[in-house]
Amino acid sequence: MTDTSSQTTLGDFCPKDRFATHPDNPLKESEFNWLFKNRDANGFKEAFVKVNARKFLVHIPTFTSCLANRRGA
Repeated sequence: MTDTSSQTTLGDFCPKDRFATHPDNPLKESEFNWLFKNRDANGFKEAFVKVNARKFLVHIPTFTSCLANRRGA
């Protein structure tokens, strides 16, 4: 039996520009952009996957986990 809950799927990712207004993102667009710009210093680096020089994907489960850790949940 395989545990699929720990496997990453394509559905776990969302383009960064669309995730800023995505229902799974509880932040305002400006707050999200600040987190992205400061991702190396604030612990959100693992939530973003670089596709090319200008395009990033957000790994939604990792972003949610980072946000919960930041809020102390």
